[in-house]
Amino acid sequence: MLRSFSIAAVAAVLVAVSACAHGSGERRPAAVPLPPDYAAMLAQVAAERGLAPPSTLRIGTVPRDSLPAVLDAASTGDDARLTRLSTIYRVFGLLPEGMDYAAASRSGLDAAVGAFYVPGKREVWLVRDGPLPGSPAGLEPWEQRLLAHEFAHALQDYHFDIPALERAAGTTDAWLALRALLEGDAAWTESRWTASVLLPRLSPGAAVEPPPVPTAPPPALARESSFQYVTGTEWVALLRGDDAGAVDHLLRDGVPLATALVLHPDLPRTGWTPSGVAIPPGVPAEGWQANDSDSLGEFLIASYLQSALPALPSLQAAAGWTADAVRLYRTPGGQAAMAWRIRFSDAKEAGEFAARHRDLLERRADRLTAGAGMLTAVRRDSVTVVQLEAQGNEVTLVFAGQSDAAETLARYLLNR
Repeated sequence: MLRSFSIAAVAAVLVAVSACAHGSGERRPAAVPLPPDYAAMLAQVAAERGLAPPSTLRIGTVPRDSLPAVLDAASTGDDARLTRLSTIYRVFGLLPEGMDYAAASRSGLDAAVGAFYVPGKREVWLVRDGPLPGSPAGLEPWEQRLLAHEFAHALQDYHFDIPALERAAGTTDAWLALRALLEGDAAWTESRWTASVLLPRLSPGAAVEPPPVPTAPPPALARESSFQYVTGTEWVALLRGDDAGAVDHLLRDGVPLATALVLHPDLPRTGWTPSGVAIPPGVPAEGWQANDSDSLGEFLIASYLQSALPALPSLQAAAGWTADAVRLYRTPGGQAAMAWRIRFSDAKEAGEFAARHRDLLERRADRLTAGAGMLTAVRRDSVTVVQLEAQGNEVTLVFAGQSDAAETLARYLLNR
């Protein structure tokens, strides 16, 4: 279906799109102050959300063939995050050959997106041919739903500052959890407005769903989208069911976020908080460089396992997550290598993950080689993966494009 989104959710897309718009000389469409009937709709959406509407908001329309130019103008970019995610997704084997994370995120975007919001600039855009109708009633019902979703993002930005929230999400795990909160909140608000305002005034049989889109992103990116929009909406509904102000509290007070909290909304009641885990500092040998670090969280553990295993055992194997740490390296030959250490709630949970990860390796490699304290597999995409023997409640994995580099890094981390 056509998707609505906040620009902050697709920084990767915007960086990639901008390359084709610079210097094009194409005249970009302009947004205008919100007309009165649209301001009235914004007030309705704000009432459903329980927040005051923004004092200023602009709106514009952009033809699909001009979409890259408008996205380029809105782009803020996050090169460090993009580079890190591209490396991680490549070593996991989650991207098609030759494609980076930005391009994978962008795949199908031009045909899929129907509306978007630009944080900071406070602009809402509808992707459609022709001018903006004088009233939202002149839009198709499904366009009105997309607009309600974007108005919800405008409320979030006005009250909580989306760019600041994005900057505070220092890890991939926190970033994905924030995206689930923002998109889930916007989808929840959109559904409330649709039920209370839109549906009662429509004639029977009116099309409230957007036209189907023939393209689809790679499976890993589709899982990310479902996590943000579907799981995120379910999470928000549960949060608001217990406390109408719970979402505002999370957005306003800088509460640490983790995808485990989205997947297991009951965790806060148990007193659960993410723990810590560390990868030894330094490098395994002369000429190596340690480049970057991250934490991926429970959702990406499950998504990685789903690259070869069914969803249920993947989710079950990831469910005991309490912390993880990623360290990215550059080998003397300039190749990427990665260490990933995951801590689980106890040794049993760590053992279950280790067993499921061995199942993954058996499906993605022609053979496994057992050594002292480690299991090595050369996947069919030529990435070598080493699984170290679990140490209590921790499992360490090593990924590298060269077998000797993977072995060097694994031996450096063994028993450390």
